[in-house]
Amino acid sequence: MRKDSGYTKRAGTVVTALAVLFLASCQPLPSVRRSTPTVSKSTDANINTEVRTARHLIDSWSGQPEVLEQAQKILARVLRKDPRNYLALAELARSQVKSGYIDERVITNVYSVGNFVPGSLEEATATVQRAIQINPQFADGYVLLANIELNQTHLHEAALNLAQAEAIGTDNPWLQLNWATLDWALGEPVAAEKRCKKVLQSKTANRHAKAVAYDCLIIGYKQAGKDNKVVALYKDEIRLDPNDAWLRGNLANFLSNTLGKNDEGIAEARAALKIMDYGVGHRILAMALYRKWADMVAQGNVAAGTKYFDEAWENYPELNNVMAIGGTRPTGENLVKALISQKGVSIDARTENGATALFYAADENRIQVVRFLLDLNANPNIISNTGWTPLLAAAYAGNTEIAKMLLAKGANIRITLQGLDAATLAERNDHTALAAWLRKQEKRTDVPTGLVGKASGRSQ
Repeated sequence: MRKDSGYTKRAGTVVTALAVLFLASCQPLPSVRRSTPTVSKSTDANINTEVRTARHLIDSWSGQPEVLEQAQKILARVLRKDPRNYLALAELARSQVKSGYIDERVITNVYSVGNFVPGSLEEATATVQRAIQINPQFADGYVLLANIELNQTHLHEAALNLAQAEAIGTDNPWLQLNWATLDWALGEPVAAEKRCKKVLQSKTANRHAKAVAYDCLIIGYKQAGKDNKVVALYKDEIRLDPNDAWLRGNLANFLSNTLGKNDEGIAEARAALKIMDYGVGHRILAMALYRKWADMVAQGNVAAGTKYFDEAWENYPELNNVMAIGGTRPTGENLVKALISQKGVSIDARTENGATALFYAADENRIQVVRFLLDLNANPNIISNTGWTPLLAAAYAGNTEIAKMLLAKGANIRITLQGLDAATLAERNDHTALAAWLRKQEKRTDVPTGLVGKASGRSQ
């Protein structure tokens, strides 16, 4: 099943495995990231046994190269016998996409695409175009081609191919899901929501497509702050698949991490771990327990809260990560204060990437959290292992208010990332007003010049 896995710093600067459980609202559509469309029900009747076997292997892939190698051997054998087998070519294209996948990059706060081995998407494009040349009425071929183009951010071309598939006709749910991805990319969440609802209301038996449709709606409701609808969707999905530990874990994370409903989060996390004993589940449970402990400390019930801290510690004793990532959540104020007062954890505690809570808060545009952390004297000049500071992150993202707060608290405007200062990073991302304001600040003689931390030579 899919996982809310991965906390990704914009521009590919930080990918923190330990932060898997803290993802709140940035989960990208799997239809863009990892999934390639399967053939539709109408096409399935024409698929031979070998191609179906290869397709099932490709569908089962979760990073194992040997799975794709096995599928490609089968497809190569089929195509040697019948070079015009367009269904085999489509599956080969899907395997080529997956073989080339490296990781993700964020285009907007919702629309993400994959980073791929150079040439892999071009190879897949040529393969699926061969399939379409053999059968110009191959609607699912156009759906697959559009998916590849979405990964290349060729939005106009993707729209044309999706329209062509729609004109030919197909019951493939990925047609709607790729339209939804395109809608997200164009900043049309209402249209995306309608497409995803259409998949859920359809009679498709494709469970993965339905899971992506749920993700689509959950993303939209999170972005819109419709928390009750998010919870309702998670619970609806759990009713359909009550033995999915990841779903229960994701719900537990949202309840505690976003809503501060720690008792409910603890209960859901325990239920997830009863289904499957997995590391992320232990971390989700631990974070809910840490927050419960912190709330009790805030209420003056320090002794009574000890049992929650002790259990959290047994599940996840990495207090630096708890501070740096847990402290950046809107529900993290009590946690930050309790870690400082009761456990002596620094507000500037770093993850293994050298990033602090202030960095993550600035990067995620959490204005109130940034203000809270700065009021507790969080250091704005700590440089992460990848060369970023909170100010550089805010400038890159165009967060003007946060940039001003950081400078007011002593952020060093002259720290650069591989020679690029904050103004240049803002400028390169079309945040022209912020860039102009930062240029004016650079000319002042009273701005800080001291460096804290060590800049990395890694690429941006």
